[in-house]
Amino acid sequence: MFSKLFKRQNKSTAAEPAPDIRSQRPCAGEIRVKGLNETLFLSPLPVYTGQVQSSRRNFSEMNETYLELGGSNRGMVEQGKILASGIWIPIFLAFIMPSLVIMCGVLFYPENFSDPWHDLYMFLQVSISVSLLSTLPIGAYLYGMVSSVYKAAKTYPVRFNRQRREVCYVDDKTHRVLIVPWESVVAWVSNTQGVTSYGATRQYTLGMGLEDEEQDKVQFLLLPQPSDAHSLGMWASIRNYMEDGQLVDTPNPMLAVLGLIPTGDRLKPYEGLHTFEIEREDARAMGGLDEGGEHLTAEERERYGYTKRSRWPLRFWYIRRVLVFWKMPYLLAEWGHRVGRPTLPEQVQAWSQPLPPEQWAKPSPALVKANQIVKEAMDKKGATFVEACKTAGLH
Repeated sequence: MFSKLFKRQNKSTAAEPAPDIRSQRPCAGEIRVKGLNETLFLSPLPVYTGQVQSSRRNFSEMNETYLELGGSNRGMVEQGKILASGIWIPIFLAFIMPSLVIMCGVLFYPENFSDPWHDLYMFLQVSISVSLLSTLPIGAYLYGMVSSVYKAAKTYPVRFNRQRREVCYVDDKTHRVLIVPWESVVAWVSNTQGVTSYGATRQYTLGMGLEDEEQDKVQFLLLPQPSDAHSLGMWASIRNYMEDGQLVDTPNPMLAVLGLIPTGDRLKPYEGLHTFEIEREDARAMGGLDEGGEHLTAEERERYGYTKRSRWPLRFWYIRRVLVFWKMPYLLAEWGHRVGRPTLPEQVQAWSQPLPPEQWAKPSPALVKANQIVKEAMDKKGATFVEACKTAGLH
């Protein structure tokens, strides 16, 4: 399963309990099968994987010194839009539907609606009472959004410092700071199969284990993912950043086609009010693609792929924004970003400061040698990741 995924040209886990990495020390390229769970270890000794990096949306901050995993509010704008659509339900039940019913009655059955204003008043009394029931699921949804924001405000992100080649983990409850060497981090991807009343299911997880020698335990990070490719892509992003300094912020190629130059707002790793302006700018650029061809007839415009002329090409975009109460989802996301960021301990902030280049930590000779062997085996000989790690003597 994983061996096919780890060909050099690859195609595209509710997490199982974390594997035992203390009594049974894993190696990169090792596969363990337990029941319906299959686990492939990617480290310790984070060697080359040849995988495609995932989106920077997985990371809340990234610069020349450290990469931060966790703490992002990505997806909150979409949650705000769903909330807006739910708010329209009681509005429709309370006011729009009664008005439509009475208007249709007056137009088609005037003999039954001799006093439409009184009928509307009576109908509104009933419809408003009924619509209040729909506020319960809306309130539950809003409570879920708010509680998740405050939960995030208590959860510290994990930082990967490439200059020190160390990883920092802060316990959410005790606020204890754990800093471990980067090359000692145990990472794996797991694939778990299960059976429900609806059929077979498959779950994927990217896991990491940070050994706390002082307390003789392991701090586990278990990150559910949509697929193996997402798990491998996230690890590739972290590994490539730590080893090669790749920032995973290459602009979308479509932006260059549209003539949009990425700015600081476009590279912000969170959603907020700036997201509204970016979406509007993108919509205007898309609307401008069909500008020109003024000398063409309607038939010629259709033949050459132009859309029909419109005085307001962005009308549907603005209508959709009005239906979601304009900037309401973006205001919620901005609030979520400000609230959902815990203040890191001073020790971590000092640890995160940049170092002079001459003080940067270097990869170990064992990692350098293993990387050369694995990369050559995968890129030049077409070996899988597991085969390449075995060639390098890692397992």
